[in-house]
Amino acid sequence: MYKALVTDNLADSGLAILRAADDVDLDYRPGLKGAELLDAVRESDALITRSGTAVTPELVNAGDRLRVIGRAGVGLDNVDVEACTARGILVINAPTANIMSATEHTMAMLLALCRNIPDAHASVKRGEWVRSKFMGVELSGKTLGIIGLGRIGTRVAARARAFEMRVIAYDPYIPPTVFEKAGAERVSLDDLLARADVITVHTPLSDETRGMLGAEQIAKMKDGVRALNIARGGIWDEKALADALAGGKVAGAAVDVYVKEPPTKDQPLLSLNNVVLSPHIGANTIEAQDRVAVQTSEMVIDALRGSIFVSAVNLPFEGLADADAAPLIRLSERLGLFAAQIKSAPVTRVEVEAWGVDERLTKILSVAAIKGMLTPHLAESVNYVNAEQIAQQRGIVIGATAHPMPHDYTNLITFRADDICVSGTLFSEKNARIVAVNNFRVEFKPEGWVLYIVNKDVPGVVGRVGTTLGDFDINIAEYNLARSSTGGKAMAIITVDSALGDAPLAALRLIPAVLEVKQVRL
Repeated sequence: MYKALVTDNLADSGLAILRAADDVDLDYRPGLKGAELLDAVRESDALITRSGTAVTPELVNAGDRLRVIGRAGVGLDNVDVEACTARGILVINAPTANIMSATEHTMAMLLALCRNIPDAHASVKRGEWVRSKFMGVELSGKTLGIIGLGRIGTRVAARARAFEMRVIAYDPYIPPTVFEKAGAERVSLDDLLARADVITVHTPLSDETRGMLGAEQIAKMKDGVRALNIARGGIWDEKALADALAGGKVAGAAVDVYVKEPPTKDQPLLSLNNVVLSPHIGANTIEAQDRVAVQTSEMVIDALRGSIFVSAVNLPFEGLADADAAPLIRLSERLGLFAAQIKSAPVTRVEVEAWGVDERLTKILSVAAIKGMLTPHLAESVNYVNAEQIAQQRGIVIGATAHPMPHDYTNLITFRADDICVSGTLFSEKNARIVAVNNFRVEFKPEGWVLYIVNKDVPGVVGRVGTTLGDFDINIAEYNLARSSTGGKAMAIITVDSALGDAPLAALRLIPAVLEVKQVRL
């Protein structure tokens, strides 16, 4: 049983999924703090939180069993991802769950700002009827500048175009085709600042984006520009924005997120009349919270059960949309696992080569092979999150190469660990086979208990090996033979039904022509 601790409010739909999982014991205690929180984490395999729990190094180190942290939302400001990675803890979020809600809130805030809706509403509620006081501006014909043309930015662009706005955008990490599809003109940041009537940001908060719109950038903007921040507090420099609002350089701003939440009384934006503010509610819709809860709960369960096909932020490769690549990844891991168990000396260099395999899989295949290689020595502490990091800490040099054209087989993965070289392929029915070990061509399933034997290529060895195994009641499932040349060396890969103890292994090594015997578990 896996124990999942939930320390923030989670929609019933997500809790129902956790409760329905036969192998998950749900501990639902929203608001848990201090020593009680640390005690609960020590007994948990997974932690699910929103923004109310700070996942600090102290908390991470307290979780001896902790394998997964699920952030029910997008932002990770309250999660120390680096500390989690060092411990091999998978960090999961739900980046797509609130896309539509954040998009719609952006448009709602833009319209509220341009048509003075909050002030007009308050005026009517006070019994006033002063229409001239609330002169607005139309969106039609204005230029919207979008910084960050990702999943939310592209949707905002579509809605802005429906309002007949011109859309320009800046995003150095997005290819031109995305701009074309979104109907947004691709421009530099300085060009966007100079041309836009309205500027909205839709980027994560990072070292690169923190304070990216400060006094220097605001000075480059049009007089009377309008500013939106529905993304993350800190992307706009709050003091610089407040000064520009007070001075009239910026005509108005709509803000949903803040550097400090909730904002303190001395927050400069709170005292201004030309600002529309909301309390970080971009994702606060029934639909978004339901999707967040469902997606996070499902992915946490999948991760606990060993899946890597989840929305994890600290895997050392890009997330995959589906599990089509799973057989190749398992094969690559088995190659590393096999190589580690037939190698006697410490590994100093590893390399993965892939032929006829999608190039985007090169990284994950490399990580999988490294994980397999480290597993015999670090089974309890190595996983897809930290395998590469552990290898580098041990001074292992890592290489990976992709070849688009097939080589001998439709697809082929080769793993090298210094002098050891193991290759494998997937046949059309997705059956994995190891097809070469060092210089020997062979074919066997990478599963179960396997004996790796190298011997002189002389008569009688096969019979002696079979007899020895029979004497110890070891049943042979498969016996695969290969040799380098007549009278040279030969190799046997023998799949057996059960593990061999010390005695039968010692007996095999006493056979005169046998040079090397290793038992491998795959």
